[in-house]
Amino acid sequence: MFEELRQAFRQAVENFQRELNRDRVPENVDRLLKGMVDELAQAQAQVHELERQVERTRAEVARERANGETCRRRERLALEIGDEETARVAVEFAVKHEEHVAVLERKVAALEAELAFQRREVAQMTAKVKEARARRDELAATAGRTGARESLSEADELFAELDRMAEKIAADEHQAEAAEAFSELALDADLRVDPHAP
Repeated sequence: MFEELRQAFRQAVENFQRELNRDRVPENVDRLLKGMVDELAQAQAQVHELERQVERTRAEVARERANGETCRRRERLALEIGDEETARVAVEFAVKHEEHVAVLERKVAALEAELAFQRREVAQMTAKVKEARARRDELAATAGRTGARESLSEADELFAELDRMAEKIAADEHQAEAAEAFSELALDADLRVDPHAP
C-alpha cells in the first residue's frame, strides 16, 4: 500500500514540477535577459551623457581660448598706444582665461578617458546580451533541469520520511501483534520467582 502511495505521490510531484517549470523557466530567463537589457540601456545612456559633456566642455575650451586671445589683442593694442593700465588688466584677464583653458583641457581628457572606458563596457555588455539571447532556449533547458533536480531532491527527502513512517508503522504493528499474542497466553500460573529456588 505504501509503495503505491509513494509511486502516485512521486508521479504527482513530477507532473506538478513539469507544469510549474514549463511556465516559470522561460519567465526566469526572460527576466534575466530583461535585466541585462536594462543595464545595457543605462550604460548607453551614460555614454550619451558623457559624449554631451565632452562636447560642452570642448565648446567651453574654445570660448575660453577665444576670450584669452581677445585679452592678449587688447593688451597689444593698449601697449601700442601707451595705456599701461588697460594692458595690465588685459593681461590679468588673459591669464585667467588661459588657466581656465588648461583646467578644461584636463577635464576633456578625463571625460574622454571615461567615455572610452564606458564604450568598451557597452560593447562587452552588448556582446553578452546577444549571446544570452542566442542561448535563451539552452538557458531555459538548463534552468528546467536544475529546477527538476532540486524538486526531485526535495521529493526524495519526503519519500525518505515516508519510508521512516512506514517502518515505524510496521514496527508498531509487530509490537501490537506480539502484545496480542502475549495477552492470549494463559497467565493463570504463578509467575513469581522464588529467590531461594535452585
